[in-house]
Amino acid sequence: MRVRLRIGITAACAMLAVACNGSSLFDGELGTGVTPTGTGIVQGSVLAEGTGAGGVPVILVGRDSTQTDLNGIFTFDSIPAATYTLSVRVPIGFTLAAGQTATRSVSVTNGTTTGATFVLQRVTTVP
Repeated sequence: MRVRLRIGITAACAMLAVACNGSSLFDGELGTGVTPTGTGIVQGSVLAEGTGAGGVPVILVGRDSTQTDLNGIFTFDSIPAATYTLSVRVPIGFTLAAGQTATRSVSVTNGTTTGATFVLQRVTTVP
């Protein structure tokens, strides 16, 4: 036998709040459990053969993505203070320079600019 239970939206929300100890996914907390305290900027560059590499995709994981400008510069403005993973998509014909990784952790703090540089090198192939 099936029993249908009808409750109002307000009652359902109240029960969920009690079940979650009053916390909410919409109260300003990030997935890391850190409450943001202001915003900052993540800015950096992608270099290839000593110059800026334009049009390279850069991802602030879980937040936003962009491409480098003609000078190889990327910027993420007004990012809530927290720690994020920053990732670059290496273009075809290139690889990351020795010691470089495609992802790294960046910490954004209120009113500051956090920088990161990715260095690429051209892949040489033997015909």
